[in-house]
Amino acid sequence: MMSLPKYFVSCDWGTTNFRLKLVAFDSLEVVRETSSVDGVKRLYQSFLEAKDTNQFDFFKDNLMHQLASFLSENETYPIVASGMISSSIGMYELPYANFPFDSSKESLVTQKLELNNDLKLTLISGIKNKSGVMRGEETQAIGLEDSLKNIPRGILLLPGTHSKHLTFKEGYFTDLKSFMTGELFEVISQKTILSSSIKFAAQKSFDKDEFLRGVQLGLRGKLSSSLFSIRTKHLENSSCVIENYFFLSGLLIGDEIAYLTMKEETIVLACPESLLYLYEVALKSSLEKDRLVVIGNQDFEQAILIGQKNILKYDYNE
Repeated sequence: MMSLPKYFVSCDWGTTNFRLKLVAFDSLEVVRETSSVDGVKRLYQSFLEAKDTNQFDFFKDNLMHQLASFLSENETYPIVASGMISSSIGMYELPYANFPFDSSKESLVTQKLELNNDLKLTLISGIKNKSGVMRGEETQAIGLEDSLKNIPRGILLLPGTHSKHLTFKEGYFTDLKSFMTGELFEVISQKTILSSSIKFAAQKSFDKDEFLRGVQLGLRGKLSSSLFSIRTKHLENSSCVIENYFFLSGLLIGDEIAYLTMKEETIVLACPESLLYLYEVALKSSLEKDRLVVIGNQDFEQAILIGQKNILKYDYNE
């Protein structure tokens, strides 16, 4: 058994973003970090345009370039990566693992790769079932296991561009539902006839009444039939574009969470701070108070580090 490293490099390489963090193994203190918009989708498009290299080498060269400016010459810490890096448009495609899963080695698909003589990379693959797939969220879920251990059964909500709802029971994640809530909001607000009727608004401009009006319509299955009212309202009142922003947010979130009102499980919410308040307001308006558990932003931010650390340990226990 090898001794555990003092530090590790956390790589979160998603569809639209790339993040590196140098993390203290024991305390999970982030020593330094960097990020860019060079997500897998953008880099894959660059690879297709390059036409003079293979996909693995193209992504590897990009990662080595990022690491060269992030680590000093004597910093040869292990790297663990999750997200779309292990997808068909990423560095190295790995097959999906299947439900149910937990943090045990047998539940997951991982791959160790050598970047050079000094740098070793552990890739973490995603999880799938018949109704959905995910890459990256499985690592977050594993990192949240301690927060869930006192809840016998529940549904973990991980909102985002593609929201994931993970059913869990007695220490295992057993099912997945996926929702395109974030992407639908982007498309509807920017690419449809409604785009001129909606204006981006910061949280400080939050219109709770309009948001909850949208939530209630979404809960009642009236998403599609309510959308055109956004344009109608704008034609009658040109100053309502911010109200419409929050109305559309509520409408889509209400549609996503509607089925939860018919469930009995505890609902656990964990997401970035930018989404946390909206989902919390929507869920509190539709669920009994004792059914909702909200995980704070700091614990959510650490979840991926905890998950990556726990998975990296397997390389040192072999």
